[in-house]
Amino acid sequence: MKGLPENLPGVEKTNITQWPFDELVLTDVVEASFDLSSLHLTDNSIVIVDGTVVHQEVLEGITVEFTIDETLSAEHHRLLAINNRMTNSGIKVTVAENAAPASPLSVFIISKERSLVHQTMLELKTGANLNYTETYLAQAALNANIVNRIIVGDHAHLKANIISDMYAGTTVFHNKFSEVFGTGVLDMTNFIINDANMLFEDYTHLEGKGSETTLKTVSIADGKQQQNITTQLENYSPRSTANIINYGIVKDDAHLAFKGVGKIHKGMNASDNQQETRLLNLSKTAEAIANPFLLIDEGDITAGHAATIGQLDEEQIYYLMSRGMSREAASKMIVSGFLTPFVDEIDDEVMREVLMKKIEAKLG
Repeated sequence: MKGLPENLPGVEKTNITQWPFDELVLTDVVEASFDLSSLHLTDNSIVIVDGTVVHQEVLEGITVEFTIDETLSAEHHRLLAINNRMTNSGIKVTVAENAAPASPLSVFIISKERSLVHQTMLELKTGANLNYTETYLAQAALNANIVNRIIVGDHAHLKANIISDMYAGTTVFHNKFSEVFGTGVLDMTNFIINDANMLFEDYTHLEGKGSETTLKTVSIADGKQQQNITTQLENYSPRSTANIINYGIVKDDAHLAFKGVGKIHKGMNASDNQQETRLLNLSKTAEAIANPFLLIDEGDITAGHAATIGQLDEEQIYYLMSRGMSREAASKMIVSGFLTPFVDEIDDEVMREVLMKKIEAKLG
């Protein structure tokens, strides 16, 4: 890694200085293989294993290139610089002007024999409409470095789910940056339901008058897992609307820190920036942190934030127990119900069931 910038990104409340971000296994994989029957593949899906495409079937209006962008801005950010230099997996998806594929596009990006240093570039042209799910799977204890770049054009609408299912004991850096132009709409949900120590950054700029973004992040941390999650929405245009929604569950000896930042720049009148963070702490030894920020440089706006950290509601548990449920069953129902509304928004029934099983397994 000689010559890379030395500084890590600024992170509050989590000490990442000793995290082994540089320990990446980058050996060549001669022939990538995967049991595709273990995945739910439709007529609009792509599978990449260790940087090799093992399945591709996409609908009309979608163009796919397997390419790497070597010009990512990485100044003073050592982890982005690593991705810039070491990328071994890349995909660029473009949805044509006014295209609206009938089926959701599902992309599976899998790490099997080497570390995943991956880039996804996703662009919706003017008037395009896409339902998109991207799933990251690791089948071995390999660290990862992942970058997403998303562009939503004027009058375009992207509904996206990003699912992270990484291996226990690994270190994962994931950076996302989205731009929404014109009256584009971005509805994004991040499901961080993995067993890794994770540094997750998600930044979105609303660049169009009338643009809208709702950014939802759902996370579960258990065992001795550490997760630090930053979500930031910035209004760069008048009459733009931004919503951050963060929901998390922390248990055992885990550490989960959410930082939400809403920023309205000067002159962006009639804009709206709201955020909500809700954390359930299920253990006396777990650490749950919520840091909401609003940075406002304009007077003619609406903005607000709410953050709560709590435990299970004893009245709800008592009510369910009075209906014949055990305390354990009542607690599990309440905790699962805390996240179920986010899972229910996934259109694909099989994917919903798979994700719900992962959540239930994490909750124990």
